Amino acid sequence: MTPDDVSNTRKVVSIDHLVYVVPDLLKAIEKTGVRPAMGGRHLTLGTHNAFISMGEGRYLELFAPDPEAEVPLQKLIGVDGPKPRLSTYCCDAGRIGLDYLVDHKFTSLLSDPDMVDVLPTEVEAGSRTNAKDGSTISWRIAVEKHAVPSEELPMGGLLPFYIDWGVCRNVRPATTAPTGCVLKTLRAIHPQADKLKSMVGKLNVGLQDLLDIQQGPEPKLVAIIDTPKGTIELS
Repeated sequence: MTPDDVSNTRKVVSIDHLVYVVPDLLKAIEKTGVRPAMGGRHLTLGTHNAFISMGEGRYLELFAPDPEAEVPLQKLIGVDGPKPRLSTYCCDAGRIGLDYLVDHKFTSLLSDPDMVDVLPTEVEAGSRTNAKDGSTISWRIAVEKHAVPSEELPMGGLLPFYIDWGVCRNVRPATTAPTGCVLKTLRAIHPQADKLKSMVGKLNVGLQDLLDIQQGPEPKLVAIIDTPKGTIELS
């Protein structure tokens, strides 16, 4: 995709996954009526995860401290904060490319005082061992603004981090995890709803089409999901 293509495309990013942090992965796996696929251990983070597909290239990540970890629990995407809760979400930058998104689209916004502290400026590689077959799944990610204590997540976790699955796109959790759930609405509630709407608009990556932004007393992410148990709210 060229820069001209990008400027003419309103919907540049899509929701890749929602992060549902839980205290105990094994106790959380029956939440939706679909038994998740175990992901794997993140040996440098002190965490492990499991996945449920939510259709249309999206999935729910259950993210928890690893009781067998040999390293301290890292402060990342809200796992160090209150649990269970929907802490934040990730957008797939694969359509535009993560490097272009970070190095060009976001760099142009760094002089904006509202944006400078919430936009990622680094792209790093990540990987995990697949619990099912021992293979390695890799990705590239822009997450440093979410590698902070839970209470410091950008706009309370209501602004995303970004991922590009690269060569592993066809084996990413959205395509391989158990099905049966469908994300209907992602609601972002914030006491500064107008500011959040303005920030989302400044990103100009189509995020305004993905979020239902509402006024509320405290930052809160709410997912409305159709499941075999009926429609549920995760927050």
